[in-house]
Amino acid sequence: MSKNKKNTILHITPHLGGGVGSVLLNYLIRIKNDALYSHEIICLDYANENARNIVKKEGLILSDNFYKSHDELLLKIADSDIVLVHWWNHPLLYDFLVRETLPPCRVIIWSHISGFNPPYVFVEPLFEYGDLFVFTTPVSYEADEIKRFSEKHKEKIRTVWSTRGTEYVADVKPKPHGGFNVGYIGTVDYCKLHPDFIRMCGGIDIDDARFIVCGGPMEKEIYGEAVKEGIGRKFSFEGRVDNINDYLEIFDVFGYPLAPYHYGTCEQSLAEAMSAGVVPVVLANKTESYMVQDGITGIIAGDENEYIKAVEKLYKDATLRKTLSIQAKKDAEKRFSLDTMITGWKRIFVQILKMPKSPRRWTGKYSGKNVSYFEIFIESLGVYGNVFEEYKTASNKRQRNSAEIKIEEIMNSGYSWKSRTRGTVYHYNAFFKDDLLNKVSMFK
Repeated sequence: MSKNKKNTILHITPHLGGGVGSVLLNYLIRIKNDALYSHEIICLDYANENARNIVKKEGLILSDNFYKSHDELLLKIADSDIVLVHWWNHPLLYDFLVRETLPPCRVIIWSHISGFNPPYVFVEPLFEYGDLFVFTTPVSYEADEIKRFSEKHKEKIRTVWSTRGTEYVADVKPKPHGGFNVGYIGTVDYCKLHPDFIRMCGGIDIDDARFIVCGGPMEKEIYGEAVKEGIGRKFSFEGRVDNINDYLEIFDVFGYPLAPYHYGTCEQSLAEAMSAGVVPVVLANKTESYMVQDGITGIIAGDENEYIKAVEKLYKDATLRKTLSIQAKKDAEKRFSLDTMITGWKRIFVQILKMPKSPRRWTGKYSGKNVSYFEIFIESLGVYGNVFEEYKTASNKRQRNSAEIKIEEIMNSGYSWKSRTRGTVYHYNAFFKDDLLNKVSMFK
């Protein structure tokens, strides 16, 4: 390579927007003048308007809707020094990985899910596919699939904490306001939010408490639940907001009770709240327990009732709230800094450039141009796809009915399976037409 030529890094992502999009864009803005590497983003689906505006303003390189142009994408992959796949269980991404044979290339897969709960799980062919597999959080080492993988696959694993950085919330200062505001910023959908969120808020015995909820997409439906419970006046559902600082400055506590089955990893909203000095109260899920130090940078509640008591405790004890605020801010500025993430990626790029390029082909049971969309869906689920495989291969009505009962049980086992996105049957059906997929989508 010429001394004057930069190494080219091609980022492939299902879409650009939301949490992962902001992480990637903030990273690229910070390093866009790097002398060693140049970056290009390819979205298989869309880039939202906000992402497009940022890209245009900062002079970054972005193309979207590449699910229609696999051949052009393969050419770009061949011309790149490094291919960095931003991975989660998205139909368009799995469609590309399972169907296409890649030309010689170096591949890094960066996982943006924790891997604990289906349908967002790790599958072994992904570890065969990439030269390196990067977690966004070390808690993913505890996932069952990782424990079962061979040492060869485990040797590929690295960890780079995913962050938007903390600088843009570092100057947030508490703003005088009436009442006691318990704030939430993030996904407002029971695939992420605890299903008893409304009940927990209603159980908090603070007369002047107000619950300010920022995010979507189910804000109207969940607000409707609060109204039915007779406590709608306590809530303010803001939908998606452009400037979170306006809300962080009026939050007294960051109430962040997530479902035990949620798919998240680095929880950007939680990191932002801590960086702004807003004390978090979380439940004892793996990711939140890794991010918050109980009694030092926030409070980790063991269950829903402890969550209620924790918020009440912080209301009554302003001194404790102030102490935890200072400690949360100090810890977050160090642990969730963009500079730390940049350093981690530099180290990984050096490692992978020493590896030779090689072709890539999906090594699961199903692969190649002729696989069905139902088979791609099965591939995305690992061991959780076995019951769908039973349905696919059923040779008589009895076998099919037996598989249908098992699928029904899965579909009713948690909100994650009923989401219209998140790698569910419904998500795959939104992109692909397949007789078997459409049949399964009718199971409730």
